[in-house]
Amino acid sequence: MSFIEKIKDLITRYYIYIILIMLWGLAAAVSPFFRTLITFSAIIIAAVPIALISLAQNLVILTGNFDLTVGVMASLATAIASETMTYNLALSIIMILGIAAFIGLINGLGVARFKIDSFIMTLGMMFTLTGITYYIRPSTGGSIPKELRDALLYSINGFPVTPFLILILTLIAGEMLLKRTILGREIYAVGGNPESAKLLGINVERVLIKVYILSAIISSIAGLYLAALYQCGKPDAGSPYLFDSFTATFMGGTLVTGGVGDYAGTFAASLIIASLVHVLGYMNVSVWHRFIVKGLLLVSIVGIQQLIILIKRVKEWKG
Repeated sequence: MSFIEKIKDLITRYYIYIILIMLWGLAAAVSPFFRTLITFSAIIIAAVPIALISLAQNLVILTGNFDLTVGVMASLATAIASETMTYNLALSIIMILGIAAFIGLINGLGVARFKIDSFIMTLGMMFTLTGITYYIRPSTGGSIPKELRDALLYSINGFPVTPFLILILTLIAGEMLLKRTILGREIYAVGGNPESAKLLGINVERVLIKVYILSAIISSIAGLYLAALYQCGKPDAGSPYLFDSFTATFMGGTLVTGGVGDYAGTFAASLIIASLVHVLGYMNVSVWHRFIVKGLLLVSIVGIQQLIILIKRVKEWKG
């Protein structure tokens, strides 16, 4: 392999980290505020829900499906938490995760057993859960115990220790799940070719159900974090993260067709999205223009992915 080929291979493998470093370097050069501990801490705190919900989405997309309920699951968790945690913190958390697992089971059964298209299944569930969330918590309010905030947002001298540890643990757990477990290998097999996976003895239905249950639970954990962050229940707390989860997953290299990708790339993309919010803020970019930037970013990423897939297919056909 020549030197140029090695460079190309290096860029192809680690492009997302190169983009992250370039973004941080450019932001630090343009604005002195970006070089402060306050900004770095804010990025870490903002990245936690993006990283968690993107992990949930990443798992589902790797199977060749979608989960549109990841954002509303987080919102529902904050709503339930704001109504129940004042009675018993531990039981409230167990109940929230149990409800999440049940909702994930319904999504999984709908997609796997009843063969409902994942987009339609989770879209319908998203609207249903949105209604339930607003019924429980019609507006921002309720109460979250101080103990939860102290635990999930613990900091030392301004540095968010717990959020940083959550990010690291999320990265390790995501990579370990996909690369070191039987379920991880089954996820890639199902996403690559469900029929071939069946011939290998993989229970495709069971894998999909497990993935949707995991997605719902992880999204609810993100919701618990948001509840601690806002110190109240918010019926729309998770709404922005649905879009971010798709952007981070595709930007990180996971193909929309499934079967290809990992969580390390998605994790780096989550940091990019969290950083981008602050960069655009320092540039005095208005909120609606930020949505335009995110939208164009997502469309561009998916478009480039489809172009790469098309080029590969053409090469295979010619070869």
